[in-house]
Amino acid sequence: MQCPLCSNSNTALQGSVDVTEIASGWRRVHEIDIQKEFGEVSYVELYRCFECSLRFFKPDSVAASPRLYEQLEKREWYYAPRRWEHDAALEDMNGARNGLEIGCGFGAFVARIIEEKKIPFEGCEQNPSAVRVGQSKGVPVRLESLEDMARRRPGAYDVVCSFQVLEHVTNPGGFLKSACDLLGPGGKLILGVPNSKSSIVRFLSFFDAPPHHMSRWSKKVLTRLPKWFPLELVRIAYEPLQESKVEMYVEAREDFLRRHGVGSLMHPWVRSRIVGLLRKTRFRSFLKGETIYTCYARK
Repeated sequence: MQCPLCSNSNTALQGSVDVTEIASGWRRVHEIDIQKEFGEVSYVELYRCFECSLRFFKPDSVAASPRLYEQLEKREWYYAPRRWEHDAALEDMNGARNGLEIGCGFGAFVARIIEEKKIPFEGCEQNPSAVRVGQSKGVPVRLESLEDMARRRPGAYDVVCSFQVLEHVTNPGGFLKSACDLLGPGGKLILGVPNSKSSIVRFLSFFDAPPHHMSRWSKKVLTRLPKWFPLELVRIAYEPLQESKVEMYVEAREDFLRRHGVGSLMHPWVRSRIVGLLRKTRFRSFLKGETIYTCYARK
């Protein structure tokens, strides 16, 4: 099986997942029926590339349809107007003259850049419904593929950013090539992806799988990208555990213990105390949250 990131064939099957298990998680947590997204597919397979370390799912046909994203956009948390990685990106945009956000949703971050940085910024998005919402608010968002933009405007931007998008695409190698093509020399490529090592991400494994996610990313993969793309790593950072996710984090750790045969060791009083302490103390900032942030410079 060829890796969709580095195109190497040094890959191996890591396991398979029954799609009914994934669909069950979506119904239980999000009250969304995704069974039709799988068509006739009964199992999805997870592979690992031994060259770039990416883990990716097959077949490509199970990638989410626009219909699923139209359902998700109704959840206010899905296209969150402010994210930790947005603040991190602002620090790396000093001196930029313009920029583009790929997969911008409603365009909240695009609007924020225009307001705070006072530079021309635009977004492209593949969800037609989200584009209509963004345009209705006067945000410069367009329905256009990344590949078309790269052909139309090579080297046009000082900054190209993409948050929580790369894991959705079936061809991340092509995605990153086009993103690099859009940048001028020295331009910044900024990425935010789910941290596959995060306890919370693992706990919600049905969400970190097809049809929603088609690949899983780690620090090792992100640090190796300059081997295949004209990039130089500027910095990499982990999102600290957010206060709103503390209870889920503790629940994920309990689930980890149960799955490894230890059982739940926490008395409800102890659990409540741990949640309270993590919310109130600085120790939470040392725990890795859901997102890995990376900034690269175009060679």
